[in-house]
Amino acid sequence: MRTALARKLSLLLLAACACAQTLPVNWRVQPAGTQAALDSLPLSAAVSPDGRYLLALNAGTHPSISVVETGAMKETARVAIADAGLGLAFSPDGRRVYAGGGARNVVLEFTFSPAGELKPLREISAGQPATMNFIGDVAVSPDGRTILAGDLFHDRVLVINAQSGQVTRALKSGRRPYRILLHPDGQSYFVSSWADASVYEYSLPSGTEMARARVGAHPTDLVLSNRKIPDEQSTWQYRLFVAAANTNDVFVLGVTESKDVSVLETLNAGFSAVAPAGMTPSGLALSADQTRLYIACSDVNALAVADVSETRSRIAGFIPTGAYPTAVRILKSGKLAVLNGHGASMSVIETPTDETLPALTTKAMAATPYRESFSDSLPEQRSSIEHVIYILMDGAGGPNSAKLAREFVHLNNFHPAGDTPASAFNWSVAAIAPDFTERLSPSFAAGRLRYDGFEGGESANLPPAGYLWSNALSAGLTVRNYGLFVDNGPQGARVKDPSLQNITNMKYRGTDPQAFLDDLKQFESGMMPNLLTVRVESDAALGRIVEGVSKSKFWPQTAIFAMNPSIPTPVLLALSPYTRRVATDPTPYDQVSVLRTIELILNLRPMTVFDFSARSLAAAFVSMPNNAPYSMEPTNQ
Repeated sequence: MRTALARKLSLLLLAACACAQTLPVNWRVQPAGTQAALDSLPLSAAVSPDGRYLLALNAGTHPSISVVETGAMKETARVAIADAGLGLAFSPDGRRVYAGGGARNVVLEFTFSPAGELKPLREISAGQPATMNFIGDVAVSPDGRTILAGDLFHDRVLVINAQSGQVTRALKSGRRPYRILLHPDGQSYFVSSWADASVYEYSLPSGTEMARARVGAHPTDLVLSNRKIPDEQSTWQYRLFVAAANTNDVFVLGVTESKDVSVLETLNAGFSAVAPAGMTPSGLALSADQTRLYIACSDVNALAVADVSETRSRIAGFIPTGAYPTAVRILKSGKLAVLNGHGASMSVIETPTDETLPALTTKAMAATPYRESFSDSLPEQRSSIEHVIYILMDGAGGPNSAKLAREFVHLNNFHPAGDTPASAFNWSVAAIAPDFTERLSPSFAAGRLRYDGFEGGESANLPPAGYLWSNALSAGLTVRNYGLFVDNGPQGARVKDPSLQNITNMKYRGTDPQAFLDDLKQFESGMMPNLLTVRVESDAALGRIVEGVSKSKFWPQTAIFAMNPSIPTPVLLALSPYTRRVATDPTPYDQVSVLRTIELILNLRPMTVFDFSARSLAAAFVSMPNNAPYSMEPTNQ
């Protein structure tokens, strides 16, 4: 009785978690299989050598390692840890477990018993903690004597003696080493470089670079196959599959007996061959016979199933998962275990057959609004709008936010995407949160990671198609920036994103919009840019900007979109002579709805699959303009 009640409560909890996910509007989660509860943000999984247990590294608010008994597929233990990185590995005999210790700058070592008992043993230090320290992935040599650890922000791999627990060497790698994979002979290892769009092979123990292959942006997971393709006269000994998270692609590399590496093919894991980026392939697993590759496509909540049995690989179908799948493992039973990063859960799925995969594919596609033929538009009068001002607000709203919502259109169904402030911000400017943000910003939000690399300047955090302003610049439009991606540090103001270098007013401050208003006066004698991006840090600044623009000569051709996507009560404003007055629009919107609207106004291409398939704010617009200006509300700010 108690078991049944506990199971019911667990299912209710999982349902509540699924309902609470901040997914893009009209994207749904309908996971296949059965769901097992884990801790928040499970990122990495390891199966014990005997196949009886699966461990999941949870990197969310309260980092932990879950122990899952694979027979009953339930969590039997959860061990709290100080911080979590990106990787988890068993020793070859299954008696030791190693995990990346994240910003704590350690490798965590545990003992593991045949009964599934996980106990902390020691922390292997990688040096004194600093602002940019983070131990991500870990790998263990085939003989169990050597541990390799990815020192993420120092662009190196640490070699650790497993017996003494001492770091014996620090070997240089490509920028932001993500995944480390040992060659089966133990004499070399592969590293996917998160920021270099490359995979490297290095020798052990020297760390000498042996080979390098260019792949897609943000290469993450790696898996190696020794299966030969029948009747193929190939020169390779292994195929190395590489997930490139900033693309829709998995790259297939050939590794020869002499350890040369080259690209054999590119496998498009998109919903269609022409789909924009946004699949975020980031986790890989091969079937036992190595004829099928399972690809965790994080941002679209699905596994792509690829037939890799022939010379040319192909996508055979899709399987719906929980929110943001991060890793997939093949269990001894043949079932698939999928970690759902935003669902605090694991999906356990029967291996699909040729007969069952089509129905799963239909279910996966039904949960997404993406269609090749999707189109959306604004009223014809939007062609009168020549200037867009995009305002991102910090802090809570105030009297001007409230007054603007009353006097213009009240968008009361705004549900921002993104589980952290950094994630929500990236959705606001790039129509996606890069995998770097999704994996590391929870640690920053919890105060463990001190490096804030989520707003420009971090090489591993560039979104697939750049940002709204780079999109506009590529289209030949004029752009001016006020405060976005600007660091006003003690050494003076600097722009974090190079593409903003020559189009940013460095005198502007978010609490005082005078520099913006001064530029507006100068524009009066000439032209105003097509796109102006603005960051405001007070309600008064918002009021002054809207009042100034509404009393300028540009108001009849201008649309202002202002939002704060990360406060407890998010704010979205659409302000223009062509938006409704004293009205309410209950349509569900999020950040990509706004970006889609701006793209339609300025004739820009969508940046990702999300703004491509987003509904615009068309319902907020009207045909006949009302050019009445706005008068700001007095405020003490």
